[in-house]
Amino acid sequence: MSGIVVLAVGVLYLLYSSSNPDYFQVAIFALPFGGLNLAFGILTAKSRGVSIQSNSQDPVKMVVDRGVIGSTVYLMVFSDKKLVLKRLTSGSVTVLAVVVFAVVGLLFAGFIGAAIGGLTAFSLQEFLTQRRRDATKMGNPLAASGKGDLEFAYADLERVQLTRSRLRLHLRNGIMGIVISRGYPEKMRPIIEGLISSSKMAEPV
Repeated sequence: MSGIVVLAVGVLYLLYSSSNPDYFQVAIFALPFGGLNLAFGILTAKSRGVSIQSNSQDPVKMVVDRGVIGSTVYLMVFSDKKLVLKRLTSGSVTVLAVVVFAVVGLLFAGFIGAAIGGLTAFSLQEFLTQRRRDATKMGNPLAASGKGDLEFAYADLERVQLTRSRLRLHLRNGIMGIVISRGYPEKMRPIIEGLISSSKMAEPV
């Protein structure tokens, strides 16, 4: 959708470029970037959301495609004994990409160029995140071996709370809140309740 919108803006400015030379500069910036956004959209496979394993012998019981802590995005992998968070992308990288693309767009095509550049940076981030997600699933998803990966044994958790938009892990030294999409908790709850002792499950809020 972002690619189509940017391409439409480019075509519109190109049509009116004869009356204003500045419009032509915006058009030649928007058209290739619109094509780039469109390419990212085609190449970025749709995430599966919450994937529940049907094979009872599989050590991986559930995979959640996106959990956010602070500004860092993780792939969440649940086994029968632990939760592993595989880092997909850092928020600082995303912010840097947006700033760089937006500044380039601003210098070349003004505020419209800045908006197109920022949008393209987010499209690029989603594309790279999906590639990283696919690569993680090809390896051992239960090994917290990558830089920034996290691992939590269920036995070490004091309480677990699943709300409409967060999974809260109550640790001995504090609470870690993992932001999830609003449609995920309903699918996740039966699996989590089957993996974690009922005495550790807190009531949702």
